[in-house]
Amino acid sequence: MKLLLDSHYAFWWQTGDARLTRRAQRFIESADAVAVSHVTLWEFTIKAGLGRIQIDLLVFAAQVEAMGFEWLPIGVDHILALRHVEVIEGHRDPFDRMLVAQSRATLRTLITADATLARYGELVTVM
Repeated sequence: MKLLLDSHYAFWWQTGDARLTRRAQRFIESADAVAVSHVTLWEFTIKAGLGRIQIDLLVFAAQVEAMGFEWLPIGVDHILALRHVEVIEGHRDPFDRMLVAQSRATLRTLITADATLARYGELVTVM
């Protein structure tokens, strides 16, 4: 199975956050491939600039590959796939919607803690 980590899981994995459950950890470890999207780095950069999160962006970026994950660039096909990602009532996060588009375009399971994203279909796994 190929996975795409949402922003929470990418951050929790690096920091060893207690919200990363043992079940989720085993799920990630057993995957054939795990990717972190450039969307996540983009989101963190914006939120850090606004003072909403504290993160060393250079360390985060370096750790993605050091942990054995791969970067998933934002491709034209991902941007075009976004037009098929419906806006869900009460959820308008553009970063999440792009992650869903990338998940669909690359046939990767998006692992997330956000139960709202489950409404985007079978390629989304909430843990």
